[in-house]
Amino acid sequence: MKIATVMPSHISQCTSQCTSQCTPRTGERARWAAAVGLAMGLSVGFATTSFAEENSAIKQGKEDYMAHCASCHGATGEGDGPVAGSLKNKPPNLTFLHQQETDGAFPAQRVMNIIQGNKDYDKNFRTHGPAEMPVWGNVFYEESGERSSIAKTRIRNLVDYIKSIQK
Repeated sequence: MKIATVMPSHISQCTSQCTSQCTPRTGERARWAAAVGLAMGLSVGFATTSFAEENSAIKQGKEDYMAHCASCHGATGEGDGPVAGSLKNKPPNLTFLHQQETDGAFPAQRVMNIIQGNKDYDKNFRTHGPAEMPVWGNVFYEESGERSSIAKTRIRNLVDYIKSIQK
């Protein structure tokens, strides 16, 4: 008994020429299955790639955090690093930044501006910049061979890591 199977490229011929039983032409089923398999494989591949890229960015952000931030903010971001007690102002707990916002969203742009050393934010955050917290944007720029795209990526990765430790 033949099984009626409708393939996308076969539909027009099937409806105009076939009776109640239809069999795809030789090789058409294999081509269709290969196309579906390829589409599914690509979609899984893209999802895996973006997930892997995100994990890689957060991993790089964590490395920069541990190297540059943990001494004051602590390994877990709770403001309890080994240097925190010697500072004039206690470093903020970075794990609750989103809870301080009225909409509950993580303030990525504000965090990025603080790390970069935006002049307007320097006035408002006395533990930043010329006070006690170094302007890491300048440090990342120098460490990146003065390539701003690399420095910006490192800052974005650091912000992504800080976002990932929110409670």
